[in-house]
Amino acid sequence: MMKFSAALVTALLFASGAQAADEKKISADDIKNILSETASDANKVKAYCAMSKKMDEVGDDEKKAEAAGDEIDGYFKALGDDFMNAWDAGQDAADGSPEAKAMDESMAALDEKCK
Repeated sequence: MMKFSAALVTALLFASGAQAADEKKISADDIKNILSETASDANKVKAYCAMSKKMDEVGDDEKKAEAAGDEIDGYFKALGDDFMNAWDAGQDAADGSPEAKAMDESMAALDEKCK
């Protein structure tokens, strides 16, 4: 469900005029490092946890996703371009790839901080 929600939110962000992520390839190590830096910043953890909670509330409901688009966009802005690029790379990675594994592991660590 996380990938579907992320894809829906990403589509909303692009539809609302958000800029496309940088075209350079982001490696598994880049994803780990960026998300680790996010996890060590209390303000970014707070923004991530609020965003994660909102995304859980939205679920697969397209109307709720549209209504929450600006709020979620604000969280992504608070998390920064590096986070957004790592997020996109992780979400776009093929299942089982090093990038997907790095994303899953890093997001699990970040999610632990929201408990």
